[in-house]
Amino acid sequence: MFRDTLEITVTAGRGGDGCISFRRERYIAKGGPDGGDGGGGGSIILRALDQVDSLSTLSKRVYKAENGEHGMGKGMYGRAGKDLTIEVPRGTRVFDAETAELLADLVEEGQTLVAAKGGEGGRGNPHFVTPTRQGPRFAEAGEAGQKRRLRLELMLLADVGLVGYPNAGKSSLLAALTAAQPKIANYPFTTLAPQLGVVERGGSAQRFTLADIPGIIEGAAQGKGLGLEFLRHIARTRVLLYVLDGSSQPKATLELLRAELRSYDPELLGRPSLVALNKIDLLLPDELAERTAELARLGLPVLPTSAVEGQGLSDLVDALFALVTAAPKPKLEAPTPPSPQPDYIKVTEVEEGVYTLEAPQLQRHLDRLKGDVFEANGYLQDLFKRYRIEAALKRNGVRAGDTVRFGQQEFEYIPEV
Repeated sequence: MFRDTLEITVTAGRGGDGCISFRRERYIAKGGPDGGDGGGGGSIILRALDQVDSLSTLSKRVYKAENGEHGMGKGMYGRAGKDLTIEVPRGTRVFDAETAELLADLVEEGQTLVAAKGGEGGRGNPHFVTPTRQGPRFAEAGEAGQKRRLRLELMLLADVGLVGYPNAGKSSLLAALTAAQPKIANYPFTTLAPQLGVVERGGSAQRFTLADIPGIIEGAAQGKGLGLEFLRHIARTRVLLYVLDGSSQPKATLELLRAELRSYDPELLGRPSLVALNKIDLLLPDELAERTAELARLGLPVLPTSAVEGQGLSDLVDALFALVTAAPKPKLEAPTPPSPQPDYIKVTEVEEGVYTLEAPQLQRHLDRLKGDVFEANGYLQDLFKRYRIEAALKRNGVRAGDTVRFGQQEFEYIPEV
């Protein structure tokens, strides 16, 4: 079953904890710290592949990468969690479902996106040794992996999009021009999924991709029928080919089709286009001449064709090759560059002598401490100096003896002498 939109939840692996351990061997009374680091968590990676043609191949709605292993004594590091790679069709656009931000447009074979980054592994206690702290009884916990809800939208990668009402002969035309085998029947039904085919010329020396977009009906841009679901697939096409049933009011049909495209995206009407007046085998010569002239007055080139009898197909292919060669690739919304991690210091007075401190870069270190936090005071003081926290406190009027709340911690401010 074809599927071109899907929401999934991805959770990267958590990093393993660093280990608090000390060397203990016979005849060595006081060994130094030997706790190993935790392994990094696995990431969730989306990869575009040609062999995948529908989002229906994604069998799950929740994906989770492997956690990193914890570090161990004797300097043994934890194993890193394995990345989880999800294969999606080329042409998949990836959005953050919460913010509607476009994260990536995966159009190249093998192109990847790290959709959720694995958490860093924690450092073992040997990393916190200093000349005055020889046996640290604290280490770093692993960091949680990113969690995201993603909206995937497939937009077919085709050079030419067939646009027309149900039963206009689009599927027959696709079958006649390519090796595709869409369902064809002599009753008014619409194709339920986009169909792709490749048109070749000169022994495959020249080629372009043709997409049969499911039948658009009046009101498609407002959600009627299937048109709204699949109009997005026209957005990537360089050329539009309007396929009209020559035996059923082709001029009125073309006007309605263009009105629907205008309602969906006015830019589509500026794409190079031509008209295939199909089913001419059902028309008398006078009728064909009259309807061809009538359509030409709307300003688009008109080529009479019969997909069933093969009439006009060679001229149609030549005309499409000429348009595709000259037409530029349409410009779509570009992905948003990733936002950097917040890096700021904010001090706020909540009442006299009481302040709150916000410093995400420092909070990250504090949240990951494990073991004897009291013993880690010296390490925290070093962090305060590194991030210039004391200067920020003084700048905002914090004085000796004032209370500073930082996350879940509360301390009395004692300035350095």
